[in-house]
Amino acid sequence: MTAGILLRGFAVAVPFLLSLFAMRPVSAQEVNVPQQVINNTVQNIIQNVRDQIQHRRVVAPPGMLRFSGEESDFDRRDPFAASGVSNPFGVLAYAKAPALAAPPPATWLYGANLVGSGDSAQSSGVQVSVATVTGAVDVTKIGIFTATDALTFIGTGSHSWAHTFTNGGLTTDGSIPSTSGTLSYLNGGFSTDFTALASWTRSTSNLPLAATADGSGIAYTWNGQYRFDFPYTVWFEPTVGVTYSESYTANFGSKTGDSTEFHGGMRAGFEADWLGFKIQPSISGQYYRIVDASGAGAVGGAVPVAAGMIGTNGLRGSAKVNVLWTPQLSSYLEVHGSSITLPDPLLPGVGGFGTSIAGTQAGLRYTW
Repeated sequence: MTAGILLRGFAVAVPFLLSLFAMRPVSAQEVNVPQQVINNTVQNIIQNVRDQIQHRRVVAPPGMLRFSGEESDFDRRDPFAASGVSNPFGVLAYAKAPALAAPPPATWLYGANLVGSGDSAQSSGVQVSVATVTGAVDVTKIGIFTATDALTFIGTGSHSWAHTFTNGGLTTDGSIPSTSGTLSYLNGGFSTDFTALASWTRSTSNLPLAATADGSGIAYTWNGQYRFDFPYTVWFEPTVGVTYSESYTANFGSKTGDSTEFHGGMRAGFEADWLGFKIQPSISGQYYRIVDASGAGAVGGAVPVAAGMIGTNGLRGSAKVNVLWTPQLSSYLEVHGSSITLPDPLLPGVGGFGTSIAGTQAGLRYTW
């Protein structure tokens, strides 16, 4: 997972239920696996759109798009261009050389995406399994301030199903719909994106007397990247970003907390031909840290649940292979993992509690 966004601190029933079986505070970071899955899916779609545009180049005449692997000094469509001659009739010194009409510029790209993922988390006797399906559409306009920059809008709709099992037999099921909107700008190797993601959580428990509460939340994330291209189609892309998130009771009723996360890392990859198709393997890694958090939600009989814990940090990483089957159709398969370390509020400086998450994700993308 690269330049990722992370929703924090939804006031849901799971933290309250877990706190009944643990002798320490339970932070939302430990059990908010579905939101991490959704965020990873959104980031993958952003990356796929960005990579598609960066793998292409605009050459003369303006607006003609080709994959970078097709580039050379010789243009079969305009063999005279290599010699700096835009009109072959002009070479013959005709007084009235006919003007050659340039093909219409391809300034718009559209995409449809379908993504599925499965993840599992482990933490102090708690197991969480999550399945997520996401659909997304994206629209890109090439040529905003220059002939080659681009602005992309991406809209997503997701639904996650989460199952939590705690030692002692307690189980909790969550249904989590979410939606997001992203604006991404690209100019050469530089790119930046801003995403707003909203989510709603409905939960049920196998204990009839256990209090449950639904929650909701929203997060705003900014990321900035710069891609460095090297020979043999090798590239790497450092990234930095910040996420500010807020948690609420059901349907954005009362605010229960907020938190701020800083994150940074990089992606690296290359492009190659395989059996007549283009493959684009890549790896990514990222470190994040909660630098500010406030508020607590009164969940399940006024039991306070922290919206975020300052000092919480972790690592995220992934390996992905994207395959271009045709100029319009592509697919990817990704494996990813992350770790979350929470400081112990009772023993500061001694250590904390950890959560590990692992999963896989697959997606299809069609462009026109």
